[in-house]
Amino acid sequence: MLAPPHSTDPSLVVTPSEAPAVFSEAQQVLAGHPSEQQVRQAYGDIAAACHQADLRQACDYLSEQLEFPVRYSMVEHEFPQNVYRERILAIVVIEFIIGTEGRPRNIQIHESATHEITEAALKTAASMRFYPATLAGHPIENRYTLQMTTAHPNLNLTPAQELAWGMARVKAFPDSIQAWAHVARTLARDRPEDSGYEQALRRLNKLSPRYWWSATELAWLYAKAGRHEEAAPLALMGRRQASGNAYVLETSALVAFHQGRCQEAIQEQQEAVAKLPAEWPREEQERFQRTLTEYQGQCATGAAPTSPEAPGVEASTGP
Repeated sequence: MLAPPHSTDPSLVVTPSEAPAVFSEAQQVLAGHPSEQQVRQAYGDIAAACHQADLRQACDYLSEQLEFPVRYSMVEHEFPQNVYRERILAIVVIEFIIGTEGRPRNIQIHESATHEITEAALKTAASMRFYPATLAGHPIENRYTLQMTTAHPNLNLTPAQELAWGMARVKAFPDSIQAWAHVARTLARDRPEDSGYEQALRRLNKLSPRYWWSATELAWLYAKAGRHEEAAPLALMGRRQASGNAYVLETSALVAFHQGRCQEAIQEQQEAVAKLPAEWPREEQERFQRTLTEYQGQCATGAAPTSPEAPGVEASTGP
């Protein structure tokens, strides 16, 4: 699986005034026949123009031109049979870099289990082969996270058991992004009003500031609590990373509306309505449209913002 990204410093510090030129130069490099080093540099420059200078064109370019790796081969080393016989619940999380030749390197263990289980996962990771990630058609290195678990399809954990498992993971591996994501998503699904949900989101956001889901969820919680200044940078990060997600756009619109940026709020909510999946429940489609109508009405009259209705769990945990 592709992991929530670690925080990485871009190769260049870019100001808003410099961003268009930096972005244009990187595009020109990628339009030619760049070396591997030049591709990495161009990626860093475009990422800096997006994340530091908030250049929308740079963010859109990454969204459109960055293709993630695709695995085409793997030898899965099985766990010892006693693991299943004794119904041992364990997970191993391994991160590595997929080189431009499609092979794993710099393999690191982020969560371990027993020696036998961990070794099986390591051997599986080492055997994997990929079509590498590409930027504008050029191969580029990419971080990848492999999670292997002893849980099987017929193992039906209750919500309480699922949360207990997640909490055990973060206790054993407090710096594991995947463990905190497990806790946060379990709480989002089953107990979104739990005070531990915000705590889990904050921890996840600290470990992975550019992970769009936790940034957006935290922005929504802050915005609904009237903490709009705190919500704004989080909503912006979500917008940069997942501009095609309806719930990201809805959150961005909510923050913009309460900060008095009416036209931006209307535009963002219109995009959210357009991008909400057609197969989503009718009630959710109607809720999005009602929010848009409220923004349009209040912005037209110049009335003070009032909070639109809060989403249900489906809205809070949308794709």
